[in-house]
Amino acid sequence: MTPDASPRLTAAQRRERIEQAAVQLFARNGYTATTVEDIARAAGVTKPMLYRHFESKQELCVALLERSRDALIAAALGRFTPGMADPAPQVPAMLEAWLGHVEQHPDEARLLLAPIGGDPEVARVQRDLHARQAATQTALLREFVPGLDEAEAEPLGEIVRATLVAVALWWLDHPEVAREVPSRALLRAVQGILTAAGAPVQGGRR
Repeated sequence: MTPDASPRLTAAQRRERIEQAAVQLFARNGYTATTVEDIARAAGVTKPMLYRHFESKQELCVALLERSRDALIAAALGRFTPGMADPAPQVPAMLEAWLGHVEQHPDEARLLLAPIGGDPEVARVQRDLHARQAATQTALLREFVPGLDEAEAEPLGEIVRATLVAVALWWLDHPEVAREVPSRALLRAVQGILTAAGAPVQGGRR
């Protein structure tokens, strides 16, 4: 779409169009190979208009990373109820919600989870977001494993995060595979981690 062909949009609609175009281009072509001109052209706006919303390509990518991370975590946490006597049966539903979000938003997931090169600041932000994801997994482990050894909590949280990322990226690279395959593999892997950490896992497929 050319800028002249764009219908009259509100500022919020125009920003959303820019973000949608950018996340698709970043995920499919990479951060370095994607230019501001590419994003503006795909969004159907001019470069000056894009710069009214984002000062730079870097700022735009960082905003997308943060938004994608929040949405992905929220998808899983939306299926979690804290304080239950036996939280383990919630694991399958949480993993299904997480994978479901990856399936519905593949470009956002790839942008967030796959390594980004070409800009040290963007890479730093991505590493920070990954660390926050690991912290979330560590907090959940404490819910699922009463009496969890605190010396092991953080490394186990990182193992869970890395497992989620690895399965998601594998599936994104193999879109022809039915969702039940990565779903089953992910559930088995996470249940194995929880069982090894001392949690009695129930209600999942084996």
